[in-house]
Amino acid sequence: MAAYDLSGDAIFLEKAKQLGDRLLPAFNTPSGVPRASVVLATGSAAAPGWTGGASILSELGTLQVEFRYLSAATGEPHYGRKAEAVIERMDAIKPAYGLYPIYISADSGAPTSSQVT
Repeated sequence: MAAYDLSGDAIFLEKAKQLGDRLLPAFNTPSGVPRASVVLATGSAAAPGWTGGASILSELGTLQVEFRYLSAATGEPHYGRKAEAVIERMDAIKPAYGLYPIYISADSGAPTSSQVT
């Protein structure tokens, strides 16, 4: 999106949209929390083994920014809705002291550890 912002060239917006479309399968989980990795050629989504199969909180935050902006720039709200569903799921957790754990299950939407950083 930065290339589009800096240049105003519509080709960059189209490429960002194409990438967003190819990343959408990550959100096809029971909880709506996206998996961390998508094979762009096949659309299959998974989580890295080193997280115990969980999604990573910081990546969920990054997706909020990127997908909401993609919705605003393209005028297509479905990207932003996917991101908003994650915020709603996270809000339902209501962690102690407002500190979310760093790993979240894409299957249940629940924390998979108590570790915060």
